[in-house]
Amino acid sequence: MSTFTTAITAEWLADKTNKFKAYNISPDALAMINRSEALKADMRAYAASDYTVAAKVNPKTDAGEYSTPMSKDIPGYLHIASSRFNTPEGTVSILAHELGHFRVEEPNAAIATVRANALTEKDKAAYESACHLTEGYAHYNEVKVREEILETNRLAAELEQRPLTEQEVQLESRWRGEGVHGSRGEGQDHLIAQRIADAAREEPGHMTVAQVMEAAVFELAQNNRGNVTSNTRQTYGQFCEVEASRMLPGAAPAGAMGEAQRTPQTPSKEPSPTDDLSAFLDRMLSADDATFRRMQQTLADLPPGREVIAEGIAEVNRQEQWVAQQQAQAQQQPAMNAPVMVMRH
Repeated sequence: MSTFTTAITAEWLADKTNKFKAYNISPDALAMINRSEALKADMRAYAASDYTVAAKVNPKTDAGEYSTPMSKDIPGYLHIASSRFNTPEGTVSILAHELGHFRVEEPNAAIATVRANALTEKDKAAYESACHLTEGYAHYNEVKVREEILETNRLAAELEQRPLTEQEVQLESRWRGEGVHGSRGEGQDHLIAQRIADAAREEPGHMTVAQVMEAAVFELAQNNRGNVTSNTRQTYGQFCEVEASRMLPGAAPAGAMGEAQRTPQTPSKEPSPTDDLSAFLDRMLSADDATFRRMQQTLADLPPGREVIAEGIAEVNRQEQWVAQQQAQAQQQPAMNAPVMVMRH
């Protein structure tokens, strides 16, 4: 049975103790937020977390970031420019992205754990990889939230026995990467996640829902390397390299370590996605950039299918809701020892 998160209301946002009160979330944006179970759950999880404080307005136009927590005494917070809330679509995108960081950056969450281990082991390659992966998770969260909104729009139209409005049709075209929208931004992210799901669809049983999600996260992270941060104006490739060097100044260069780690011990034939999709993705995600791009195109050439990504979205949403409930019930969590890190959007 589906689990529904309580709606986000104007009254809830206006409460003086609410952590989102600094942001001007319009009625239209609020209506769109409430069409995504994942985004509602993310916002309520952030509001309930012992490791976050009230979100702040970033004075830099169009900037957005999430400052990760060091401990309960030095909590994390959203830091987003007011200009990012000018439209309902912009509001949804920036909240989905930065709350995607929040979900994986809490103590003991996926990226927080990887980063803490990298610092302990002085592994610059792992730290730089974590910097990219947190962006992959944030972009995946955007895809998931947008897809939920589009599906809710379609369900509402069906129940009301009407066609989609012109605005809903345009939004679907943009967010699902139709035509010119598929070569950049939101549409491109959707198509990347869909291609991974399509490949898994071709070989049922070879990948779990979690593996489908993880593969999409890796590819979204890879695709994001050339994008420019909203704060430093560096590419993410540059930004993550600089951050890894800043945090681990004495460690070996990440590139050198990465190449060594990617070198196979013995020559092996490259697996086929139709023969062994799991092995194919394992090889792709540990490959150098050139091989990754070539194998990525191999996946892109496979026949389409959308059922797996829809199933993955629903399952990951259920998993995240369960985790949020467990965190709310926990009495204490161990403090995070890793230094504070700011995630750029």
